[in-house]
Amino acid sequence: MVPKSVVVVGSANMDLIMRISRLPKPGESLLGSHFMTAHGGKGANQAVGAARLGAQVSFVGCVGNDTFGALQRKAFEREGVSISHLKTSSTAPTGTAMILLTESGQNAIVVAPAANDDLLPADMHELGDLFARADVVISQLEIPLETVDAALCMARDAGVMSILDAGPARNVAPEILKQADIVSPNETEAETLTGVVVDSLDAARKAAAKIHAMGVPHVVMKLGERGCLYYGEEDVFAPAFEINALDATAAGDAFTAALGAAWGRMPLRDTLRFANAAGALAATVEGAQPSMPTLDAVNHFLHENG
Repeated sequence: MVPKSVVVVGSANMDLIMRISRLPKPGESLLGSHFMTAHGGKGANQAVGAARLGAQVSFVGCVGNDTFGALQRKAFEREGVSISHLKTSSTAPTGTAMILLTESGQNAIVVAPAANDDLLPADMHELGDLFARADVVISQLEIPLETVDAALCMARDAGVMSILDAGPARNVAPEILKQADIVSPNETEAETLTGVVVDSLDAARKAAAKIHAMGVPHVVMKLGERGCLYYGEEDVFAPAFEINALDATAAGDAFTAALGAAWGRMPLRDTLRFANAAGALAATVEGAQPSMPTLDAVNHFLHENG
């Protein structure tokens, strides 16, 4: 079912997580109830997520020459992710994310990209052989947009399917979007790309249609507690699973990893359901990379849910 080879081009951060009763108002100080650190970054999360789903994963990114960078390398090695193309910045520290997490599972996140900004288009141009061996290339928007563009163009030139997770929300030119085979935004990211406020399923279809009209063959909308919507060769809605959410921080990354792992290996509706299941399981575990589910866990969850 899973691709033999997944290349993830993206960010690697150290997450500093504070659990609080509610999100603070401007100028307000709150006492937190729990603090933890976890490996994160959308790219790193998706690399680990795909590896736990059984794929052979290579991660292309950049960390600092610091303690957080060393910890990232060890974490990738434990997960079986190849870091032969993980760059070390000579000037910038490893990226960091500050995450405020409420008891209800809401979060507010601020990211300092740091070394992630040192991943350059020139680094992509040296990876022709790696891209040519891949079944799928996945990227996100926590690295320079010109690097994202270079990675997607490399994948297209190699005839390899590519997925662009359109997070975090950024204005991205259609010329970049249409290089990807699949663009997958959440509601906020879709609004940034299209100007459509995604507050209903009909609005999600309208936003997806606008992205599709930009030249994107396949659009997969991540709709949180609603589920997900595919728009392209057909229109398919897959409802979400009912769960008790603990931390939704990396649920979208688990979804994207599963989408890449399953795409083309099962019918479309089953692929969307598989990705929904991975995202749901991730939302029940605290932390970003710690929440990425295994293939056995996803299959068991799907079996238990009919």
